[in-house]
Amino acid sequence: MNSYSKKSGSGIDDALLASVVCFSEDSIIVTTTELAPPGPQIIYVNPAFTRMTGYEPDEVLGKTPRILQGPNTDINVLKRLRAALEKGQVFFGQAINYRKDGTEFWNEWHIEAIRGDQDEITHYIAIQRNVTRRKEMEDALVRKNAALTEILSQIEIEKQKIKDNVRANVEEVLIPAIKKLNRKGSSLDKKYLKVLEKSLMDLTGSFGTNVSQDRLKLSPREIEIANMIKNGLSNKEIAEAVHISVKTVETHRNKIRKKLGIINKDINLTSYMQSV
Repeated sequence: MNSYSKKSGSGIDDALLASVVCFSEDSIIVTTTELAPPGPQIIYVNPAFTRMTGYEPDEVLGKTPRILQGPNTDINVLKRLRAALEKGQVFFGQAINYRKDGTEFWNEWHIEAIRGDQDEITHYIAIQRNVTRRKEMEDALVRKNAALTEILSQIEIEKQKIKDNVRANVEEVLIPAIKKLNRKGSSLDKKYLKVLEKSLMDLTGSFGTNVSQDRLKLSPREIEIANMIKNGLSNKEIAEAVHISVKTVETHRNKIRKKLGIINKDINLTSYMQSV
């Protein structure tokens, strides 16, 4: 920051600048340049400083801004502050400070040097703002996000439990029952039971999930036929298994291709289903 002069480049004199500082809604402190304790010393505070901290000017002039610090003031922020000022850099940060009555508030600082005609640092000016309300809202948002993350995590755990239960029932109850039925019946019955067994195994895999997506919009009958197509059954075998005509099977095949977005007629539907 440049040193003050009677007239600035824009023609604003010291009296007007002083009025601007005095009526600023932000707390403004001007200090000396001694960074090591017990310095620096406060040489000016504006009325907004009193409103924010409860300290009158005569209670802080000649004292250090460290009077605003306390048990919960982040020492790391103070270290960054001193390091920046020692290098002649502008500092911007936040930390818990304390009012005269001992209550905490979040103070946001913007501190930089006031320089003299020889570019030497003569003072520091700190523009401060009480951001407690903003920090409370940020912290509340973080807590909500943490709660949402926990809820989503629990949902995933429950989904996995359901999937594990389905897999256990398929592998321990349904598949053994199908294998027993498979020892009887016609060759077509056995082929259909094999498809049913494979479909049950797919239930906990990717195929059942993929073909059931809303975007595919396959009907239950189309999903059933898609399973048979995937397992290599011919149109005639599918027709006999589900008691419909071969022509109806062909209609279902065309609908399945359309819903799956298979425009190229050269793409084999069976191969495609097996790759899903």
